Amino acid sequence: MTEGLTYTFYTYSDAAVPLAERWQPTGLREIFFADREEARRAVLAMRDDIAADPEMEWAATKIEKVVTVPISQSNLLLLLNSGPGAFIAEYEILETVV
Repeated sequence: MTEGLTYTFYTYSDAAVPLAERWQPTGLREIFFADREEARRAVLAMRDDIAADPEMEWAATKIEKVVTVPISQSNLLLLLNSGPGAFIAEYEILETVV
């Protein structure tokens, strides 16, 4: 395996969650996408599904860009043992869908 490669992925999260808590375990799995538009389409589809249910209320959702730490055996172990937050080198909020 080549070491040192980093990757950029996109994801989303509840806009009400403070940055300090963003990567804390919640019991919900994280979903990552290869590009921003794919993440945006998923968020908009989720918003439409929630809007169609009168018992549910949409919460503002952040679309985020994450860049991984360089790939190495030790960093993969960090990911497996500590979760995605430990594997993220850069994090950026791209937009908030309300």
